[in-house]
Amino acid sequence: MDENRELDMIAVEPTVQENTAKAKKSYTRVAFALFAMAAITIALQVLLGYFYGRMLANGFEAGSWLLWLINFLPLYAIALPVTLWILCKLPRGEGEPERLGVGKFLLILVMCFPVMYIGNLIGTALSGLLSGGSAVNGLEELAMDDSWLRIPVMVIFAPLVEEYVFRKQLIDRTARFGEKQAILFSGLTFGLFHMNLFQFFYAFGLGLIFAYVYTRTRRLRYTVALHMIINFLGSVVAPALAQKSGFLENGGEIAADMSGDQLLFTMLLALYGLLMIGLSIAGIVLLIIHAKKLRFVPAAEEMPKEKSFSTVYLNLGMLLFVLLCLAVFVLQLVDVSALLS
Repeated sequence: MDENRELDMIAVEPTVQENTAKAKKSYTRVAFALFAMAAITIALQVLLGYFYGRMLANGFEAGSWLLWLINFLPLYAIALPVTLWILCKLPRGEGEPERLGVGKFLLILVMCFPVMYIGNLIGTALSGLLSGGSAVNGLEELAMDDSWLRIPVMVIFAPLVEEYVFRKQLIDRTARFGEKQAILFSGLTFGLFHMNLFQFFYAFGLGLIFAYVYTRTRRLRYTVALHMIINFLGSVVAPALAQKSGFLENGGEIAADMSGDQLLFTMLLALYGLLMIGLSIAGIVLLIIHAKKLRFVPAAEEMPKEKSFSTVYLNLGMLLFVLLCLAVFVLQLVDVSALLS
């Protein structure tokens, strides 16, 4: 009996070691791909921003569309293809797809609201605290811009690209080593890739929800739809109401002599705020109820728990990616011009 048990252990041990080795190789390559995507995007943004500044100094005038291109073209046109090329050699695992009905989809959407707003409050508070109130949320500035590129980029391209990379590409290549690790990895890297403290917490939380939905359904359309709706509300509807009501121009206060249109949009803004509060409260209740119903399917090449953290997060690619993102976090919280002067 003892001899058989020893033989079984000898037979199983190489399989565990092989799975861990495969997992480390896959996670390292995925993390290097993310590092390349972040590094290329940042480098090209800085380079294009430098030339843009020189052009402005020489009297060149351009609309805000050029700033949108500087911010997003390096990612979509160059960094993304390089990232996909790095990932293409990794094998993909296949999950068991499940259908998500309209009712479940709406429940998940409601669960996203408290994560989004509480995460936003935490990120904004910490950014203000750590920067002494000097940090600026670049996304808010873009969302307030009236450029025709705002809706195509924020509501269409950003959700499509981000879900394709952080859900389909990442989870398809890592969930075969353990669903929990893959979901956490997807959410964390998604939050870090936003590269600012304002967005990190809600992006991390939403990334976890999107990752779980994709892992269970293996259908990108669900997470893309969730992402598009959230971006539309946060980047289009709320800024438009705030602008048309004159709320921002008055420093967040209601003017006594507002016009009829401003009064109308102020009322709509108030109703929107109440709706978001109500949905957030409902979302918290739903999150508590459904947290017990989370289900994770054991993977065929599951890593041992004691090896998962070092395998996923202590590989060279992940360390480089985290350090790069944290460096950008810090730079956005520090007044660089004051340090240089």
